[in-house]
Amino acid sequence: MKTSTHEIVVWDLFVRLFHWSVATLFLLDFWVLEAGDPPHNWSGYAIGFLLLGRIVWGFTGNYNARFSSFFPTPARIRKHLLEMRKGTVDPAEGHNPLGGAMVLFLMLMLSLIVLTGWLLTWDMFWGEGWLEDLHELFADITMWAVVVHVSAVVIMGKLLGIRLIRTMITGKRPISSNIFQW
Repeated sequence: MKTSTHEIVVWDLFVRLFHWSVATLFLLDFWVLEAGDPPHNWSGYAIGFLLLGRIVWGFTGNYNARFSSFFPTPARIRKHLLEMRKGTVDPAEGHNPLGGAMVLFLMLMLSLIVLTGWLLTWDMFWGEGWLEDLHELFADITMWAVVVHVSAVVIMGKLLGIRLIRTMITGKRPISSNIFQW
């Protein structure tokens, strides 16, 4: 028996560029760039524009990029958990319903961070402590969600045997198939 590996495209270039760009910009804003300084602000604006692009792409992009393909309904979550238990997860699947819930949550939190950060540049909100606190709270919640997200990617990759990080880099997921040769 010979094993052959084929690859299928799971993530298009826009989804991958969005993911890695937003991840980099958020981590820079959170850990490196000084709050209120121009680089921090421009990074936040870039995240906002990327989010707008991803929202449009979530309705117009290819199947795996569309929100409708991974929106987490109770039925989809039950089906996914059953497939995981059986070890029959579809290798062509993009975000599973649980991953989809995290995507939507992260996009919501990033939107709230961008909105509160932008409001802090308005004269009427300049120096408002409650808004600064809210902006920081949203950023802290998002960082915790990122930790959960990365942990889930590593754990699920091990459990399912799918190289999820590689897939988000290359856009392709290998599929092994057994080919019998006599």
